[in-house]
Amino acid sequence: MRVNGEAPCGSSLEPSVERPERPSAPRPQEADEVLMSHINWKQAEAALDRQALVIVPTGATEAHGAHMPLDADTHQAEHVALRLAERLDALVAPAVPYGISKTFESFAGTVSLSIPLYQEVVYEIGAALIKQGFRNLLLLNGNRPNGTANDQVARRLIDDFDTEFAPVVTAVSYWEPAAARLHALRRSPVGGMGHGCELETSFQMATRPELLDMAAIEGLETPLVGWDLVAPVVPSRTYAMRPSPGSNHTSIFGDPHVASTESGVAFIEAIVDELESLMRNVSPSYWERDS
Repeated sequence: MRVNGEAPCGSSLEPSVERPERPSAPRPQEADEVLMSHINWKQAEAALDRQALVIVPTGATEAHGAHMPLDADTHQAEHVALRLAERLDALVAPAVPYGISKTFESFAGTVSLSIPLYQEVVYEIGAALIKQGFRNLLLLNGNRPNGTANDQVARRLIDDFDTEFAPVVTAVSYWEPAAARLHALRRSPVGGMGHGCELETSFQMATRPELLDMAAIEGLETPLVGWDLVAPVVPSRTYAMRPSPGSNHTSIFGDPHVASTESGVAFIEAIVDELESLMRNVSPSYWERDS
């Protein structure tokens, strides 16, 4: 151990041992050029002139087990947005850090918006961008309960502004286009990818390992969830009692124990690949299918 570059008294310097570098997900290279919050209004005007896609990441501040940070959903949506923006010459709006998180409000640190208020916030962001002249928006979601709400916001934006501004608004959760690839890459059985799970824990290992505390869940039983983010299962739209610490729930749905940095790198690459393909081949719901 060194203190201020010197060995403590009574200790000897051990020879340094070269350790192989762990893989990590590529970092977005030019964040300052794609983050709307880091550019000035003239640069924003230039993006408007070229009709750049604007990506609006939507996340949450909520419990993800004792091993993951509360901002995981927001970070993951924004990280994917930045990677995607590099490929599409897009802008990334400031992420929405609060979402529909009532499921976990019994766990300390969780901050939830009501569904109507959340939708109004996302709607106002989209409306402001559209009225400025941005015609292509992507609501990129990182928190599962936000997903259906974002879809309704996208529909409302079209209902309100299609005749005057003719926008195109896409609402998707970042894992959805890559579901088949993620399912093929996974180590957990069906039900292992839900919340604070293999997918999200691997994502954090690949991007922010310093914020993880895997020792906090060592030996902890984390049962498989009745639904799954990426497996081809019957959709689950039945709700009952929410989890709480009082019921010994871990605020985890799925299996984080099989997560790895290597999986995280592969997951993120698949996610960005499939989102890029989706956005380069946009097919609005009301348009005819290409033959």
